[in-house]
Amino acid sequence: MAISITRRLSLAITLLGCLVLYATSVRAAVSSHVITFTTVTMSDQQLLRGKGGEQAGIVGALRLPPGDNNPVVILLYGASGYTYELQDWVELLNQRGIGTFMVDSTNGRIESTSSLRRMALIRDAYAALAQLAKYPGIDPKRIGLIGFTQSGQATLYAGMERMQSLYGQAGLSFAAIAAFYPDCSFQYREDDKLIQAPIRIYHGANDQVNAVDQCRDYVSRSASTGANIQITSYPDAGHAFDLVHSEKVRSGLERSLRDCTIREGIKGILLNQATGRMFRMGDECVQPSGPWVYNPAAASDVRLKLPQFFTQVFDLEEPVPAVRVATH
Repeated sequence: MAISITRRLSLAITLLGCLVLYATSVRAAVSSHVITFTTVTMSDQQLLRGKGGEQAGIVGALRLPPGDNNPVVILLYGASGYTYELQDWVELLNQRGIGTFMVDSTNGRIESTSSLRRMALIRDAYAALAQLAKYPGIDPKRIGLIGFTQSGQATLYAGMERMQSLYGQAGLSFAAIAAFYPDCSFQYREDDKLIQAPIRIYHGANDQVNAVDQCRDYVSRSASTGANIQITSYPDAGHAFDLVHSEKVRSGLERSLRDCTIREGIKGILLNQATGRMFRMGDECVQPSGPWVYNPAAASDVRLKLPQFFTQVFDLEEPVPAVRVATH
């Protein structure tokens, strides 16, 4: 028997509640809250068409520094699930005086985790943005977005003006976006027309899951229209280069679209450019997924670059490095 939405929400709230208790014990100055909010579960085609779907309740774990008008970054995770490396990002951002809102898109829904669509997480991102914009102590003009792998794809394309127009609220937009190793094999209508916010992609040059060259092409196309978008690719780094224990979140059944080029046709239908027909996961271009490999050098560098990126966008002061006192 399928677990009810109420039961799924209860499980999600329990999970995030445990994370909140853990995080609070680490940094007591940051207040922690579990927030339930409403979104819409959609297929990718429904999202691209801007119609359809079913209402759903999901939850997020908010960690907020003291004071008013705090900047906040939304962290999305999708089918791969929660990893403790996500909590590392929470800590790194909180140390900079940046609040975090970790959104659980996988519970509280009727559909299973495995059937959760990639682009459809965009609806969750904008629902979270609207929720945070009215929350006490948060500056609605300084809310950013981060996503990884599947949610990285949704995060990247959430920056399309088209998505902002369909799912955003008037006068409310993401202040900055960062996508980790997203899949850029899709070409959507007007995907190079981006919102007025800096967008950054972090990718491995040897990624055998999501091809970095496709993301480089996307960055080039978008930058040519005046978008503030850049990509950092790490030599010798593969997919999920910042995950120490990636085997804990991999199912082993993932497929790669690195050899595919997929275009959006009429009514949100996705077409395989090589065949001219509707794209299916059984198409010849779909390959077994490559390895997920931790790269210490790349992980160390991006743990510096990402917090610096949001610190600059949010106009915060850089933290003063701790000074070591010599002992004799």
